[in-house]
Amino acid sequence: MKVFIIGGTGLLGSETARVLLEQGHEVSSLALPPLPHGVALPKAMKISYGNYMEMSDDELRNQFVGMDGFVFAAGIDERVEGKPPVYQMFKKYNIDALERSLRLAKEAGVKHVAICGSYFAYFARRFPEWKLTEFHPLHSLAN
Repeated sequence: MKVFIIGGTGLLGSETARVLLEQGHEVSSLALPPLPHGVALPKAMKISYGNYMEMSDDELRNQFVGMDGFVFAAGIDERVEGKPPVYQMFKKYNIDALERSLRLAKEAGVKHVAICGSYFAYFARRFPEWKLTEFHPLHSLAN
């Protein structure tokens, strides 16, 4: 299967690429330059650099052409601190960007999708005894 990853040089995207390549899939990625310092990326992953948020619909749709699968491993997480209210920032980079990417992937014929979300949220739910939400940047805003 041919898989396209947005965010393939990040923590979640690069690990996803590694696993997919080990399973025999072909992986292409679009990532923001420059390459993160010290990251060990899979050599077989094809990487092109660019900002999908700044690409036209046609430019981004063309990235999906010929792909069977799409992995969204981009967006922003709780490490990014924006000016209050932060909802619009998260909506722009996570919700709106994902909706657009999914629409364009579907238009290009992509049949399989995986969305990589915040590992912070995953571990907070998986291990509630760690009380990770107490250390979340938004926790202080809620109190």
